[in-house]
Amino acid sequence: MQFSVIYSVDCPEDEDISRFAPPDLDLWDQTEGDDEYEFGYLEGAWEQGSHRKWCAILDREQFDEFVDHCGLFAESTETMGSIGGPGFGFGWAPAISFTSHESDAIQNAYVTPMPEVERESGGERDWEQVRDAVLSVYG
Repeated sequence: MQFSVIYSVDCPEDEDISRFAPPDLDLWDQTEGDDEYEFGYLEGAWEQGSHRKWCAILDREQFDEFVDHCGLFAESTETMGSIGGPGFGFGWAPAISFTSHESDAIQNAYVTPMPEVERESGGERDWEQVRDAVLSVYG
C-alpha cells in the first residue's frame, strides 16, 4: 500500500520549524512556506511564526517512519477529503486526518491510503474498510 500525504506544520517564532519536518526530505515536495502562515492573530511568539506544507507519496515503511518521526496519530473525525493530493492531480480524494499532541507546533496530515488491489465494487463501503484499517493501526 502507498499513502498520499499532505502535511502542514505551523510553529511559533521561538521554535525551529525544521524540528517538525518529515524525515528524508528528498521524498517530499514543499508546496507552502512562511508566506502562507495564518496564525498571526494568536498572541506572543505565535504572532510571527513559521509555516510549511509538504506533499509526498510514501510506501508503508516510509509512512510508518513519517508518523513515528513527527509524532502523528490518526483521528476518527471525518474529513471532507483532500484536493490535489499527490497521485490524484487536481481532483478530490477521501482522506484521514492525522494530528499530534505536540504543544510547540500545530501539525496536520491529510492521508489517503492507496491500496494496490483493485476492487470491483468500489465506493463508500470499500473506503470505510480502508479507513477503519488505518485507524486501527495508527489511531
